[in-house]
Amino acid sequence: MSLQFIFGSSGAGKSHYLHRYIVEESIKNPAENYFVIVPEQFTMQTQKDLVMAHERKGIMNIDVLSFGRLAHRIFEEVGGNQRIILDDTGKSLILRKIAGDNEDELKVLRGNLKKHGYIGEMKSVLSEFAQYNIDVDTLDKMADSVEEGTYFQWKLKDIAKVYEGFSRYLSDKYITNEELLDVLCHVIGKSDILKDSVIAFDGFTGFTPVQDKVMKELLHVCKKVVVTVTIDERENPYTFTHPYQLFALSKRLVTGLTALAKEERVEIVEPVCLPQNPAYRFRENPPLAFLEKHLFRYTTDSFSGEQESLSLHCAKMPKDETAFVMQEIRHLVRIKGYRYRDIAIIAGNIATYADYMEKMAEVYAIPIFMDYKRSVLLNSFVEYIRSLLAMAEQNLTYESVFRFLRTGLTGFSREDIDILENYVIAMGIKGYKKWNEKWVRTYTGLSEEELEKVNEIRSEFVKMIQDVMSVLKKRRKTVTEITLALHSFFMQEKLQEKLVKYEETFQENNEPALAKEYAQIYRIVIEIFDKFIELLGDEYLPLKEYCALLDAGFEEAKVGVIPPGIDEVIVGDMERTRLKEVKVLFFVGANDVFIPGNQAGNGLLSEQDRKIFEARKIPLAPNGKEKIYIQKFYLYMNLTKPSEKVYVSYSKVSGDGKGIRPAYFLQDLKRLYPMLHVNEEEEKKFTELELTKKAGITYIISGLQRRREEITDEWLELYTSYRKDEDWEGIIDNLIEAGFYKMPEDRLSKQMAEKLYGEKIEGSVTRLERFAACAFAHFLSYGLRLKERKEYRFEAVDLGNIFHRAIEIFSRNLVKSGYTWTTLPKEVAEELIEESVETSITDYGNTVLYSSARNEYMITRIKRMMKRTVWALAKQLEKGDFVPSGYEVSFGKGKIDRIDIYETEDRVYVKVIDYKTGTKTFSLASLYHGLQLQLAMYMNMAVELERRKQPEKKVVPAGLFYYQMKDPIIDKVEEDKWEETVLSKLRLDGIVNANEEVINHLDREFSGNSLAIPVGKNKNGSLSKTSKAFSEEEFSIISRYVEKEVKDIEGRMQEGEIEVSPYEMGTSYGCDFCQFKGVCHFDEKIEGCEYRKLGRLSDEEVLKKMMEEL
Repeated sequence: MSLQFIFGSSGAGKSHYLHRYIVEESIKNPAENYFVIVPEQFTMQTQKDLVMAHERKGIMNIDVLSFGRLAHRIFEEVGGNQRIILDDTGKSLILRKIAGDNEDELKVLRGNLKKHGYIGEMKSVLSEFAQYNIDVDTLDKMADSVEEGTYFQWKLKDIAKVYEGFSRYLSDKYITNEELLDVLCHVIGKSDILKDSVIAFDGFTGFTPVQDKVMKELLHVCKKVVVTVTIDERENPYTFTHPYQLFALSKRLVTGLTALAKEERVEIVEPVCLPQNPAYRFRENPPLAFLEKHLFRYTTDSFSGEQESLSLHCAKMPKDETAFVMQEIRHLVRIKGYRYRDIAIIAGNIATYADYMEKMAEVYAIPIFMDYKRSVLLNSFVEYIRSLLAMAEQNLTYESVFRFLRTGLTGFSREDIDILENYVIAMGIKGYKKWNEKWVRTYTGLSEEELEKVNEIRSEFVKMIQDVMSVLKKRRKTVTEITLALHSFFMQEKLQEKLVKYEETFQENNEPALAKEYAQIYRIVIEIFDKFIELLGDEYLPLKEYCALLDAGFEEAKVGVIPPGIDEVIVGDMERTRLKEVKVLFFVGANDVFIPGNQAGNGLLSEQDRKIFEARKIPLAPNGKEKIYIQKFYLYMNLTKPSEKVYVSYSKVSGDGKGIRPAYFLQDLKRLYPMLHVNEEEEKKFTELELTKKAGITYIISGLQRRREEITDEWLELYTSYRKDEDWEGIIDNLIEAGFYKMPEDRLSKQMAEKLYGEKIEGSVTRLERFAACAFAHFLSYGLRLKERKEYRFEAVDLGNIFHRAIEIFSRNLVKSGYTWTTLPKEVAEELIEESVETSITDYGNTVLYSSARNEYMITRIKRMMKRTVWALAKQLEKGDFVPSGYEVSFGKGKIDRIDIYETEDRVYVKVIDYKTGTKTFSLASLYHGLQLQLAMYMNMAVELERRKQPEKKVVPAGLFYYQMKDPIIDKVEEDKWEETVLSKLRLDGIVNANEEVINHLDREFSGNSLAIPVGKNKNGSLSKTSKAFSEEEFSIISRYVEKEVKDIEGRMQEGEIEVSPYEMGTSYGCDFCQFKGVCHFDEKIEGCEYRKLGRLSDEEVLKKMMEEL
């Protein structure tokens, strides 16, 4: 019985020597057994290497196994384990269950174990305890030994409680992978195949305490145990002083096994020390030999002279970094004669780069093998299951239903789902009861036939889910009942057949990764269901808890990768990926966020907690500081893996746009190679890049975008190459068309305009203003009659409609009551306000106001604002002599909210008020441009109505105003100033007849600024500059101009004008609140797309222009 080490640096040929030794010995001793134990992911490659090393290309008495497979092999021979092995998914399920059962007894972990990722952390801790031989008793003793009542003590007791429950649940039926090796230790001595065999360990950086126990047993049974160790020849492998050194793992392994061998009195054979100056791999590459010899060592040496074996590269973002890598690989293969299998890519963080790698590999036509497993959480079948359960748990909310319907596996067409969704959103449908009833409510624009179609789809959907829902919505149900109901639903809907079709489609579209995912996903789900029934079958679980358990299972499940092809670039991460005889290595993601990254982690056990374990001589997995040195070791292993070239690259900005710094070891490389400089990939011209047709199209597009600046000869050459390629000719034509696209000057024929709008156009005020803002928006709204999707929510427009209706009802009830605005008692006013608001809400018919507490509060707010409005309007009327003569007065182009009049013997003065719930202010310039025609048109109509009523009197416009219905927030003021302050904020906004008599009738007594109208007086009695007052003649100009503008706009409509030409006036744009922004594709970068610039004119300039145009 003996132990032998094979020492050598990275690249010295340890594996090669071991394989040759094992093969030669196996040929000499065909009756003996030889075992090569390697980490799980290395088994296939090692087996291939041994076969190739054998002279007969076959191995009969050599087995290549991992620790786990070795255990299974021995159990097959001698028995010893009758228990079912519990995988990570099973562990998560049991831990979730244990956490739920013990939640009330836990102090620190209570509630947290149900959070996303927490079960994974607990599983990691328990796995670590099992690997390092820490049981519940050890934890209990430690908890008793630490300071009473501390957070750490409570945490330890919580973990011990869960650990104990977990172990008890497993009892004699299940076993974890960590416990498997513990069982193996007890049966190794009974094995005949291990007896007097030679067993070699290759590719390990260290052993856990449980693996050490296995090694101890093997030293007794096997004839010889051989272990390869990566270590510098200048280091003493038999002395381990501290873990903070590059070869700490190797030294710990050697000293641990040496002590074990001495303890068990096993012979330690003279080690094999392979020549390392230079290592065999770098015998023809001095720069990389220097890197292997000096990386992460304390040295003042540096490599003198130029070299091409090591280079540094910087790109803007991970996507650009990946593009550079793929371009360089194409160059190496196309120009330098490398094969794809000679090249590997290692990422500082594979999760960040995986998607970019897959996409860019396709763009640059590079075959790659992604050495990582895909999560299944984003698979449509998994989403189908999760959303189905969410429907039951959330009682068919809108989100859960359409999350389910849009998985693509329900059998409903996209059109049917859209029709159904439109109705559900418009009417706020939710709840299983509502879905089971026939829907009869309609909304504007929905025909009876469309409602019937909606009900057909609803009925089909409810019929599909009713059986599974009847089980899922039961008050008490076992895990078995839920799982079998789901499985029956899958059978009913023929899910397996649908997934097979997806797989075939992906195969046809040459997407092997997705094809493999869909080939495995049904089996993965059924296996999880089997575990549910096996582990938790008779447990009664609330559906919410079942969903959480299922999510935990899906989080653990991974889709297996496609085995690598003969000639592919391997893409992997630092620790997991096994590289074999690569010539070129690309190390991407050399940024400080990944290297060192957050090595301390945020697990259940903090760094401080681990120090307490360490102080009590209880070994655990490496702490954060140790992990940094372990990471250095893996960096050393990876950077010294290629024999010819190493490319190291980093990004300046992360994928989410945050600035990131290069990793610390880049400074080490620059110190070792003084002439090493960073290649800025952003600065390369596209003529220096290695492009494919898919990659080059980006530069064609950017050239077209910059065509007005310059078109280079290189770009023209690239363009010509695409033009000559028949496969790309159509795409180039489309790009040229898009690049030189000019917004057409669209116009309808008169005949088409007549068909769309009718023979005679009498547009409402809103319609006229919409046309003035943008003719195309008017065409979409009134020609094509496009409408936004109705949504079940309370919007600003609803508030305005309810307010207008409430004030109308109030005004009419006021007339019936016999009171006036100025004589109305407060109690009566409050009764009328309450009644008018409730009636307006009922008449409006939108039940959304009663759908939530937040919306119900809106009713209270409406009543409060209504009270303030009635009070303010009454106060304004009190100040003058005008009285209301009409409410909600309709005419052809609109409805006037209120007309007030004041009569003398020969005159009638007219005041028009329009109520607004927004913040609209009157602008004469906007009126001039047709954007604010409303008040002037209302005044014209009010004057005309009064002339018809009293033809014997002269009708004079007194003022046209907006009143903003609001309850303003007032800063702290003295009590006697409160009313004045509120009224000043609720002052009417508009224009006033400048005649002194008219102003006095609007507000009898005021000095300074009026609290009723937008007018102020100077000390001498004249009107202030800020007064919005105009003479009767100017009122007449405005009136006549508006009539002309209305006719002009209606004429342009009849002429078929539909140009995309929104206005720009100061900081206001026609597109600001346009609902058609996503339809018209207005973009100033497109030729012919430009705003209609309207001048911000003073009132004097506006009046002058109006006179010129009349």
